[in-house]
Amino acid sequence: MKIIYLILVLAVAITAVIFALQNSVEIAISFFSLSASGSLSLVLILTLTIGILIGVLILAPSVFKRSIQFSGLKRRMGRLEKEKSKLDEKLIENDECAENLRREKAAVAAADASPSSEDTGEPEPIIETISQKLKKSGLFGKKK
Repeated sequence: MKIIYLILVLAVAITAVIFALQNSVEIAISFFSLSASGSLSLVLILTLTIGILIGVLILAPSVFKRSIQFSGLKRRMGRLEKEKSKLDEKLIENDECAENLRREKAAVAAADASPSSEDTGEPEPIIETISQKLKKSGLFGKKK
């Protein structure tokens, strides 16, 4: 890109020199009470330069304003990227925690679903259950 820019600048400079050599006629310029004289090529190049400078001066405030906005947006983007990475980390932590809770819930559900050693699937009569508990405790079946 720099090479193309350099070639373009050289082409414009060569064209300006050729223009100046071919238009060396002396002219007089008047603006209100001011007057000046010089070669045609010098006057045209001077007016072109003044026009470019005026255009740059007119555009400069908006260029600076956009530059300031761009730097502010760049800082904001950096802050938002940091916040996003923190939120991504929290999301990963929450996903891991949720997965652990699902595993614990599945383990509890599996433990509740498996039949206990005392459970045969048929309800025992209440009297037999009470008498077995009393025998185990030693209060029932002792002879005095």
